[in-house]
Amino acid sequence: MSLILRLRPDLCKLFPERNASNRLEFLSWLVTSGTREYQSLIEDDDLRAFLSEIDSQTQLKRLLALVYATRPDVQAVYPLAEGINAIEGWFERHGIAEHGLAPFLQKQKKRYQSFNQRKWGVNLIGYVYGQLGIGEDLRMAARALQSAKIPFTLLNFAPGKEIPQNDHSMAAYVSKTGEYAYNLFCMTALEHGRYYAERGKTQIQGRYNIGYWPWELSQWPTEWQDLTRLVNEVWVSTQHTYDALAAVSDVPVFIMPMAVELGEVTKFSSQILARQHYCLPVTAKLFCFSFDLNSSIHRKNPQACVDAFLQAFPMDEFSKDQVGLVIKVHKPAKRHAIWEKLKALAKADKRIHIIEITLSRPDLLLLYQSCDCFVSLHRAEGFGRGIAEALQLGLHVITTGYSGNVDFCKSSAQVNLVRYQLVKIKKNQYPYGKGQLWADVDINHAAELMRNFVTNPIQIGTVFENNWPQFSAQEIGLRYRSRLHCIEKMVTRRSD
Repeated sequence: MSLILRLRPDLCKLFPERNASNRLEFLSWLVTSGTREYQSLIEDDDLRAFLSEIDSQTQLKRLLALVYATRPDVQAVYPLAEGINAIEGWFERHGIAEHGLAPFLQKQKKRYQSFNQRKWGVNLIGYVYGQLGIGEDLRMAARALQSAKIPFTLLNFAPGKEIPQNDHSMAAYVSKTGEYAYNLFCMTALEHGRYYAERGKTQIQGRYNIGYWPWELSQWPTEWQDLTRLVNEVWVSTQHTYDALAAVSDVPVFIMPMAVELGEVTKFSSQILARQHYCLPVTAKLFCFSFDLNSSIHRKNPQACVDAFLQAFPMDEFSKDQVGLVIKVHKPAKRHAIWEKLKALAKADKRIHIIEITLSRPDLLLLYQSCDCFVSLHRAEGFGRGIAEALQLGLHVITTGYSGNVDFCKSSAQVNLVRYQLVKIKKNQYPYGKGQLWADVDINHAAELMRNFVTNPIQIGTVFENNWPQFSAQEIGLRYRSRLHCIEKMVTRRSD
């Protein structure tokens, strides 16, 4: 029940847990509405046992007492003072059906196959079609499983309505049920909680459950610590996330880097044609940055990119034919004041190019290829997929020297790491950020690196090759296979 409150801020406002009356109203909501929305409530044996007990005030079973309390029409026809038999009769004849309580009352324990009885393979669960970073994480995990010849299927779990869901590159592998022995949940820990609340135990029982959970800040949210009860172990993509979670986790945590492969990227015959396709200047040295406005604008920190660009290239020294900054964003679901300010800046400076549409992944990679340098002055990253993609495309990268991306950025001539200092996260800047720190980049240093990239002829002429084997689906898939075999031996040994 506490999980449902965390998932539903609207319920927290309706039922603040401060007194007995509010708790009673929340229980009434759980019974009359919650059981229709959340399968986990139907499967909650403790809740069922509690609601089967007699309410001391009404002498009705608690379930009926809660329903009765929400129905003044029934109270008018069947006053409590006239006895409970008539109320119980109404409930049996009409109340159960009217409130959709039959599944809750008729719930019987199902028999599940054990881990050892199931086929060896992975049920990969997450945003199969989602056009966002964590959706790409799932699709790349699928490619890694495929490369290592690990049997798998995909189970789609829809994200919020504001997320575009038009990537069907892995649609052929989607099924309605996952019968393999392993579940791999590629989503945030809180979304994993939503999956359990909405879907219940059917897909979880009799399987080894692994959370492939991202997180960006240096400390794991206190509010998420109990979510480790949903899994047998957790995989994380970087040392940064490992350090945050391992310090508080009740289950084993393993670093499993993400696969990052470009796939088939359609190329124009020249960079000039690619730039013309996106209405970009053909002669300028172009810096690019891409982010999702439905994520956190404070964490992604596009303002720093603009500030560093403007400091590096004063308008009276560099024209739009010499330099440019390309900012690609997913169009936001709602208005962002910071973003509107940045767009106003772009209108005043024709060297700043904003692309405010959702692109397919091949088109996004093509946009990257039309540029010369990828810039990310983020305050924190769990992994940094955009950075990894830019590296594989051969772009130079200028990025914050902090958090998850450091795992693969700290020892490459292709990357300039920007200095930073840790600062307190301000109120409402990031979920669960209270009391935490993140990076505030040195704008002067970022501007120096950007200017040096344009004015240093040696750096301009450097062409980087795609030589990043640690991102290959084959290599990551073999790591998956090795760990899954270790789990198999461990579980089998326990059951002997």
